[in-house]
Amino acid sequence: MNPSDPAKAQPPARFDRVVTRGPGLDVTFDFSPALMIGRLSGHLRGRTRTYLRGCFRSAVGQRPERFVVDASGLVTCDAGGLAALRAALEFTGTYAPPVAVAGLTPVYQRMLGLMRADQTEGEIAACATLAEAVRQVLANPPPATAEADVLLAEVRNLHRGMLTRSSIEQAKGALMVVYGIDPDTAFAMLSWYSRNGSLPLHDLAAQLLTALRERAPETLGMVRMDALLADLAHRPPQTADGAPELSAG
Repeated sequence: MNPSDPAKAQPPARFDRVVTRGPGLDVTFDFSPALMIGRLSGHLRGRTRTYLRGCFRSAVGQRPERFVVDASGLVTCDAGGLAALRAALEFTGTYAPPVAVAGLTPVYQRMLGLMRADQTEGEIAACATLAEAVRQVLANPPPATAEADVLLAEVRNLHRGMLTRSSIEQAKGALMVVYGIDPDTAFAMLSWYSRNGSLPLHDLAAQLLTALRERAPETLGMVRMDALLADLAHRPPQTADGAPELSAG
């Protein structure tokens, strides 16, 4: 390994790799807190817009400091697919890290640049190679995070509001406060953990709230919430008396 390679010299990942399969298009995420890379493979068409937007919003819910899309694995791409990609990368109003797209043909790089020219926010760098895209985003500062005292006040307000809202809404509120994300992204994040842990969304939300009520507000933060969600989503099923369920094998 070359330690000078910015694509490889990254901190330990919260999760190493997640593959999401869609309508003719698969997205693989490689993630460390400093950099998330979303690798596209298959066919990028206009009809993938909703799927791609959901994938990216869920991914950004993990709050990577920078976000790169590697399109070099695409088999085909059309103008509708490029527009879908551009729309999926509009993080305005949510946690918005620096973004770059790598691996598009020169024609599509120019088209993405023209689309970008009509936007007042959400600047996207279009790069020929992944290494160039990584260097581009690492040269930009990550999004600002909330001051600790502001976050603590918000978490305390969240604890007081837990008695008046449904479990899923309360769980969404917890993620919004801790990660600084909007309601849609919070719901996408809950749904991601629910799917990957084969745990009903309502059960995941209820268990998350129970765990949060057992903790003092001062102990909450992104790292602890990461660990808590991972633990809940991958906890083995239990029997009626609360003991772990043993497999027949």
